[in-house]
Amino acid sequence: MDRLWIVVIGGLIPAFAFGTAAIFQKGAVQAGMGAGSYLAFMGLAMLVCGLLLRLLMSETGWGGAGIPLVLVAGLLFAIASGAIAFAMQRLNAPVSLIAPITVISTLVTVVLSFVVFREYETVSPIKVLGGALLVVAGAALVATS
Repeated sequence: MDRLWIVVIGGLIPAFAFGTAAIFQKGAVQAGMGAGSYLAFMGLAMLVCGLLLRLLMSETGWGGAGIPLVLVAGLLFAIASGAIAFAMQRLNAPVSLIAPITVISTLVTVVLSFVVFREYETVSPIKVLGGALLVVAGAALVATS
């Protein structure tokens, strides 16, 4: 049962939320919001959600040694979100084109998790490779449409 909850809470909910967020991102850009403003308001929303989650989970500390890591993660997330907003705003990029291509980020995550956290020991590398090839094929197909 734990694996099911991991898939639902750590996989399906984020996938639905990220996918739906892209629609709101495109709507905000079409309404005239610039990439910088988008990131600022997105940051505000994330701050509020973070503070609420701290309360719900009764967190007492602020992360200590993890703070530099989360700041780098936040910076990378902001660069990615800002690049998408810029592409939508300045290049009139269709979300239906760029969203499937950005899914390649999962491949970056998988490769890095294999190297950094040695996760190849806990998953089937053959299945991961097969899935990765399908992701690349799908992204290539969409990029050329």
